[in-house]
Amino acid sequence: MSYQETLKKHLAEYKLRDLGISESGVFLYQGEERKLPHILPFGDRSHNLLKEAAPALEKYPRIKLHRYFHHLNSSQALALNLFFPYFEGGPESAAALLRALGREGVLASWEPEAIPDLVEASNIDALWTTADGTKTFCEVKLSEIGFGKAMNDERHRKKLDEVYREKLAPHLTPDQLERSSFFNGYQFYRNVWHMLADERSRLIFLLPRANSDLWNHLGQLLSGVVLPTRNRIDQVAIEDVIARLLTDEQCPLPMRQYAKKLERKYLIAASGLIE
Repeated sequence: MSYQETLKKHLAEYKLRDLGISESGVFLYQGEERKLPHILPFGDRSHNLLKEAAPALEKYPRIKLHRYFHHLNSSQALALNLFFPYFEGGPESAAALLRALGREGVLASWEPEAIPDLVEASNIDALWTTADGTKTFCEVKLSEIGFGKAMNDERHRKKLDEVYREKLAPHLTPDQLERSSFFNGYQFYRNVWHMLADERSRLIFLLPRANSDLWNHLGQLLSGVVLPTRNRIDQVAIEDVIARLLTDEQCPLPMRQYAKKLERKYLIAASGLIE
């Protein structure tokens, strides 16, 4: 059984056990409605946020929920469930999450679903600035098998030539800016482009280590980034972040207990489905 299939089985059991929801949600695929147990009924999609993260949508009303937010494997829901309670929970909670992500410093500000460049207009799952002025961009993945691609059409070719190419050229091997390669890793390169706006900025890709296909795809994409730039980009395993939050004695006790909720929902190993 693949990681994706195992995760869906785990989330279906979570939905029934923890949420008390037995009704399957609907996934529209090629015009056909499919009822799947890891999907929430659309009217229950708010249950994809844990109680501590639920206020995120009220505090940040500009957040547009993704089309598949009612799927329990929504990476948007994971990002809000992880970042909002810690970054909104006070300095000690914020510092604990920064440490868990391999970062130090004092959180100065943060923004979920940030749009760093209003002309380019793409979203970053989480963007934060520490007191020393360092910006960190974070892309969160869960069950995806790869990074988003783009059509090799006139609109995207124009965007490559007029927006991305000049800034990215010194930071990528030349073959990565060929159209076929660039559009196959479009979302990845777009995130790198955002990081390059400031020479102190950093980029984190946060994804499950258990999702080996995605982890391998990220490694392939990173191999096309020149070394000095690659050193500003980190791959961080969700499993490690949650484990650090669970054991960080400097983290406030309620937030260590909250990490158990994240573990219970998102980590397959915690459910006993895999070793």
